[in-house]
Amino acid sequence: MSINRINICPKTLKDFDEIIDVRSPAEYQEDHVPSSINLPVLSDKERALIGTIYKQKNKFEAKKLGAALISKNISTSIKKTLLTRTRDWKPLIYCWRGGQRSYALATILSQIGWDVGIIEGGYKSFRKIVTKFLDEEISAFKVILIAGNTGTAKTEMLKVLRQKEIQTVDLEQLANHKGSVFGSQGQKQPSQKRFETNLFSAFMDNKKDEFIVMEAESNKIGNISIPKGLWSLMKKAPQIELVASLKNRSLFLTNQYSEITKNQKLLKKQIMSLERISGSKKITEWLALANDKKFSLLGMSLMENHYDPRYKKSRLRNSRKIISSIELGDISNEKIEKSAEKIKYVISCL
Repeated sequence: MSINRINICPKTLKDFDEIIDVRSPAEYQEDHVPSSINLPVLSDKERALIGTIYKQKNKFEAKKLGAALISKNISTSIKKTLLTRTRDWKPLIYCWRGGQRSYALATILSQIGWDVGIIEGGYKSFRKIVTKFLDEEISAFKVILIAGNTGTAKTEMLKVLRQKEIQTVDLEQLANHKGSVFGSQGQKQPSQKRFETNLFSAFMDNKKDEFIVMEAESNKIGNISIPKGLWSLMKKAPQIELVASLKNRSLFLTNQYSEITKNQKLLKKQIMSLERISGSKKITEWLALANDKKFSLLGMSLMENHYDPRYKKSRLRNSRKIISSIELGDISNEKIEKSAEKIKYVISCL
């Protein structure tokens, strides 16, 4: 069977039964083509060792050792993973540039009798597609933002809208972060590249001629930056604002952040991170409320003194983009459901 070099695009990926990333586990972890599996022909340590020998000692010796290690690892992958594949299975293989690592596995699989594809240019060619899309092509999509003070159930609203077959993209979910100082509860965020690939996939799953609803965010979510093309689109997008009282928002947040209220050490650490912005007097006050487990009062004070003033500035800048305001009341599931219907109606009128 033959080995075919494939110029990658989202449509060609669907022509293959499985996509195989043969790069090292660390390379794969940083980012990879969506739905690909990792069958590394060199481990992280083996790759570093071969690279060192190649650059500092002897290229020929590096190639000999590399061939031995690659052969061993391919044998293991075939035994553990590929023996169950049928005769008509079509794999697509890639490495960093579409070079020796790809060809090592592709040659053996083609000799077995499978039709094998190799991504021309490897992962680098895929990365170019992602960056071009996020910098330029994303402007063809239509976006509408859900805005509102902290605690107005914006993320929950996205979930309900999705159930109502409204297109949504949840940036906080893709960034694995809740978007505020208290949004990081020890969970690991993806790499910037991985976030961008997930964002690319999320938009490619949606239709250009229908609005995509997103939460109004700043240009950073934790350590993740929103790509410039999407940020430009968001800055111009119409907004639907969710409104609720300070008390109701505090009760809602206390429930939403129950994990952090149970972890006093983490809660106090997050409060201390605001000292430069809010001053030592407020920090002392908030720490006392946390220590006394007065979480509802703590939430109200944090919003009134930290989050709401920042949202007010943002609202003044974007007031002309707010096309509708919706009162949530007690932020119950019933109110969120009814508000989602109103949002759906507003979108249908655009």
